[in-house]
Amino acid sequence: MKDWSSHLTQFDEERARTYKENGWWPDRTLAGYLEDAAAADPGKAAIVDRSGRIGYGDLQALVLQVARALVRAGVEPGDVVTCQLPNWREVQVIATACSRIGAVYNGIAPIFRERDMRVMLRLARPKVLVEPAVFRGFDHAGMAASLRAATEGLTDVVIVGGPAPEGMVGWDDFVASGSGAGSLPAPPDPDTVTQAAFTSGTTGEPKGILHTHNTVLAATKAFVDEFALTSSDTFHMASTLGHQTGFLFGVQMPLMTGSTLVLQETWDAAEFVELLEAERISMTNGAIPYLSDLLHAPNFADHDTSSLRLFGCFGAGLPRPLVLRARELLPDCTVFGGWGMTETGLAVTNPLTDTLEQICDTDGVPCPGTEIRVLDESLRSDAPPGVDGELVTRGPLRHLGFVQPELSARYFLDGDWYLTGDRGHLLAGNRFVMTARSKDIIVRGGENVPVAEVESLLLEHPSVLNVAIVAVPDDRLGEKACACVICEPGESFTVDDMRAWLEQKKLTRQYWPEVLEILDTFPTTASGKVQKFRLRAALTAPASSLAQ
Repeated sequence: MKDWSSHLTQFDEERARTYKENGWWPDRTLAGYLEDAAAADPGKAAIVDRSGRIGYGDLQALVLQVARALVRAGVEPGDVVTCQLPNWREVQVIATACSRIGAVYNGIAPIFRERDMRVMLRLARPKVLVEPAVFRGFDHAGMAASLRAATEGLTDVVIVGGPAPEGMVGWDDFVASGSGAGSLPAPPDPDTVTQAAFTSGTTGEPKGILHTHNTVLAATKAFVDEFALTSSDTFHMASTLGHQTGFLFGVQMPLMTGSTLVLQETWDAAEFVELLEAERISMTNGAIPYLSDLLHAPNFADHDTSSLRLFGCFGAGLPRPLVLRARELLPDCTVFGGWGMTETGLAVTNPLTDTLEQICDTDGVPCPGTEIRVLDESLRSDAPPGVDGELVTRGPLRHLGFVQPELSARYFLDGDWYLTGDRGHLLAGNRFVMTARSKDIIVRGGENVPVAEVESLLLEHPSVLNVAIVAVPDDRLGEKACACVICEPGESFTVDDMRAWLEQKKLTRQYWPEVLEILDTFPTTASGKVQKFRLRAALTAPASSLAQ
């Protein structure tokens, strides 16, 4: 049994009481919401995915059986269960079963490969690891064998969707092991840790974010309340459930509202158009490319899309032409944006009453109870209105600690203001406009690229003398990574060389730079620091002076 209480450096009894009295913290568990939904309408479809449909009554029974299987496998309150699955129903089953027994759910997107997984598993130290047999051509079961040998304390590896290698257990057998098992522990206190989620770090090691039942459910509840979502809604999720957007709005929100969830294993706009008509989907969330793909889907005009009333696009500013096109083709649908992160959920969003200008030119206003400030460079005083500075936040949606507790001193200012690493400014009415990221991260189609880690790997190549990775614009992904490289004297370095090297290093493919520029020198400050803003400006100029 793992006791995480000492890691929750930001838990405060007085603030907790205030959050509960105001209804911002629901003082519930995810398993409790499922129990209510199953009791209210057991025959209603809870999930529609590649395996078909499952009703709330059957989902509840499956969750309880998996909860017993986890207990039988030795999982106790506070122990971690890591799940690296695609958008399959088993994700919701495992997360809710963990909620029921007080285990800590650690969801990881299936794009990650052995190098990144080793780091996250070393930090999380899970008792159970759940992997697909194969997904998108990659042998996850084979990777799991290597991870098992390298992960201290890992007792079981469960394989979903295919045969389990020797020493591991298949999903069906694992579920069956929960039949007739003993009683379950008492439901956990909602102020205990329920989720450990990793975010891309800037120095090679990810931050492990710890949420309690109350903080992570508060992030979903704020959204449900703001947009008046009910059991009559049908939600769609194609963004990976292994990221916080997918978890909040694909795992938690349907159970909280007793709604139907429609899952896409991977995003396909034409398939979504068909699902939209067939399932009468009313809401979806995704990166900006998803909205663009939908509006340009080849079968868009052939299907009834009138049920869609909410499309949330998070992660970057909304292009005005795209929003205008959406209003033309989806007149009954509100497209909106917002600002958030794993640590805070969607803490700032555009209310339904926002104008076109407010949606396209601002990230919105804070959710009830959430406070934001923009600090000047001293990090001690507020920046003037309209002047960029460092964004800090606090409130009921924000996480309360780290897997690595030593990070608290670095990221929490004056005790409880969280230094987000994002920059922007405030306008009248407490409207926030994000303008840049202080942290050295590129957001590629909603996926954070840990720049420092990729640079470090490329510097290990014998032909590379120096490297600086910067973002360049991309019409579909928003940003993509460009590796600016200075070669060792007499050496050469090509895109093929770069890809082969990063493949050898087992780096997650989505982190690989897609553009390579070979340079003689980098622009630097007087102290020798690379001026990445000048590299970005040169790369995006009409005729780049960097091209070789």
